[in-house]
Amino acid sequence: MQKITMKSFYHLLIAVTLLMISSFSANAEQEEEDHVKWWREARYGMFIHWGLYSVAGGEWEGKDYGKEQGGASAEWLMNSVPIPGAKYRKKLAPKFNPTDFDAEEWVSIAKDSGMKYMVITSKHHDGFSLFDTEYSDYEVMDATPFKRDIIKELSEECAKQGIKFGVYYSQFKDWYHRSRGKTKGTMTNKEYLAFVEGQLDELLSNYGEMTVLWFDVGGSNVVEADSQGARVRELQPDCVICSRLYSRQVPVDKQIYADFNSLPDRMLPSQRMQEDSETCMTMRHNWGYDKNDDAWKSSKDIVEFLALCASRGVNLLLNVGPDPQGNILPEEKKRLKEVGEWMRVNGDSIYGTTSSPVDYDFWWGSITQKENKLFLHVLEWKPEGIEFNGIIGEPEKVYFLADEKKEALSVSYDSEDKVTKIQVPKDMPDYRDTVIVAEYSSDIEVDSETKGEYYWYTTRSKRHTKVKSNKHAGNTKNLHAVKEAR
Repeated sequence: MQKITMKSFYHLLIAVTLLMISSFSANAEQEEEDHVKWWREARYGMFIHWGLYSVAGGEWEGKDYGKEQGGASAEWLMNSVPIPGAKYRKKLAPKFNPTDFDAEEWVSIAKDSGMKYMVITSKHHDGFSLFDTEYSDYEVMDATPFKRDIIKELSEECAKQGIKFGVYYSQFKDWYHRSRGKTKGTMTNKEYLAFVEGQLDELLSNYGEMTVLWFDVGGSNVVEADSQGARVRELQPDCVICSRLYSRQVPVDKQIYADFNSLPDRMLPSQRMQEDSETCMTMRHNWGYDKNDDAWKSSKDIVEFLALCASRGVNLLLNVGPDPQGNILPEEKKRLKEVGEWMRVNGDSIYGTTSSPVDYDFWWGSITQKENKLFLHVLEWKPEGIEFNGIIGEPEKVYFLADEKKEALSVSYDSEDKVTKIQVPKDMPDYRDTVIVAEYSSDIEVDSETKGEYYWYTTRSKRHTKVKSNKHAGNTKNLHAVKEAR
């Protein structure tokens, strides 16, 4: 038997220690990856803006301050007018009595539309809380005749129906409570920060699993933001945290608690994203309920947003702004139902997909990928054939995703130019988005020399760089009043 010397024992001890450190590090990275995995695969969620501002519907003392009139947005009413906190509360809180509110119906609408998670404004910039809190009486239980904990009812219903639940929380901007500079609220800045910490503790402790914490309009004080992010990690380690915990001026490498990059409001990414990202989108101009906003996007618009977001590696968080009585609007229900119908047939091309293998899209649309399958999202039809370049090799089989029989479409491949062409019928099977599946017999290989351009939503309101109009889509441009205000 070989004798173990002190020197060899020392080397063995170092080797075991290094192995343990390496294993711990790998496990930590795996845990970090796993807590965002569900969110990354979900791709589609519901955003809800609802509060006292819904009672006003964008109007104050006979004047319209909504987005369609060039204002900020209906939920910014308190700041847009501006209205003193006490007056805002006195006029609106007694009228907030949404007796039509039905958590089961709301969650069912989201689920039927194919949404995998829900995020609701627990406290917006006006400082009013939709949940039972001991840190202020400016909340739904004490200040309104409704006296029901909306966050509790929705969180419980989401758990029942298998939808992930999260909250929006305005941590930095609070026009009612926070005193900053010349702005005087009901609390000093120090008191306000303690108030935020207390409310975060309540939200993270009293409502079951909190899967998303959607902070907004973060400040540049990184210490303050880190403290709030750390509290989320401590109480709900698996909660996915929005980058708006921090100001956009804070360097990305300093945003240590941000799990995903929240893109600017109503903006699709102009190209493929390299980091986990999400875009939040309205169905019309305003986030909160507005009486006069009739600039509705179509169901085709929304399906296109879904496809383009997924092809660029981004989630879509689609907003509804319920009315003061607690109803999701008929126009919202109609669009969500139509998107749900499309998702039930084509969801495999959205859920769990990765971005396009090529860093460009095509005149006709875009591509998502899942393992050895490419999903071609055809948004504009080309009866002469659907072509794409950049992928090496001919697909083993090509078919419409909606075709249960998976009848093969005729396909050809130009090996010199790396161009694949698919023969299609004269008429577009689904005007919203016809999905074609291209299956390959092995891993998909990209031509490193491939080149292309982006055609779709290269700016916030321009749907396509070449196609001037589509009768079913494109209602995304700002009204004249909005342009004038800018």
